Amino acid sequence: MVNFSSISLPSFSQMQMNKGADTPDTENKYSVLVEALKDFDCVGVAFSGGVDSTLLLYAACEAIGREQVFVLRGLSELLSKREKESASKILNELGIDKDMRLEIELHPLIWPEFVANTPERCYFCKKRMYQTFFRQLEKKNCTVLLDGSNVDDLKSCRPGFRAIHELDVKTPLLDAGLNKEEVRSLAKMYHLQNHDKPSNSCLATRIAEGTNLEKEKLSLVEKCEEFLLSRDFAGCRVKPDKKNVIIQATGKDIERLAVSSVRIEMVHFFQSEGFERVLVDLKPRG
Repeated sequence: MVNFSSISLPSFSQMQMNKGADTPDTENKYSVLVEALKDFDCVGVAFSGGVDSTLLLYAACEAIGREQVFVLRGLSELLSKREKESASKILNELGIDKDMRLEIELHPLIWPEFVANTPERCYFCKKRMYQTFFRQLEKKNCTVLLDGSNVDDLKSCRPGFRAIHELDVKTPLLDAGLNKEEVRSLAKMYHLQNHDKPSNSCLATRIAEGTNLEKEKLSLVEKCEEFLLSRDFAGCRVKPDKKNVIIQATGKDIERLAVSSVRIEMVHFFQSEGFERVLVDLKPRG
């Protein structure tokens, strides 16, 4: 693993010798991405710690320099402790100066339209969060906010896109035509340590629509997922359904869940948390 805090970020041309499985088309898209980012004097990157926002941050730093790139993070009960720590670790490895990190405490559980947990939940959250990000950037005399959406994000219903459009948030990965596979390929090429990290979303997405969002419910989801993650079930999700709990896992982990010793331990744990039945979604998480 490369520690970028002690070296200069390599240019695109310097990385041509380490192409790996990348196609020329993918590399060309990355070149287009970097050139487009050079149009800005200063940017803020909405950073979640996922591979998309990490590659975007990396590209922005290459294009205009780390001293012109602010990193904005919204911290709240919607993120697990593990996710917060992972994001901070990535920023350290990329050598992002503390002064360029704008970490904003958000309180979505006091937003009535969000707590109601309607299908528009993500729109309300994204709009409030990005409005807050813009206010913080204005204090730094910076007006451009970047979001890490990619082409594949257009394939599903994402209410948050409406907020992105309304606020004129830029989507450079999407504009460059990069899909998720290409993002991961480039992240691996540039030695970004989360290149193979499973896709994730906030804890609120585990709660069924129409069920009010409460801190206790989110904390329970975090505790249950941490139990599975600590046993190497990477990328798992836990979704409470009244007295039942539904586990979503990757294909290889679905097979592991059937092992007797694992199954017995899981049933015991989830029953101790008040669930009567433990169900496994047979459709693997991508």
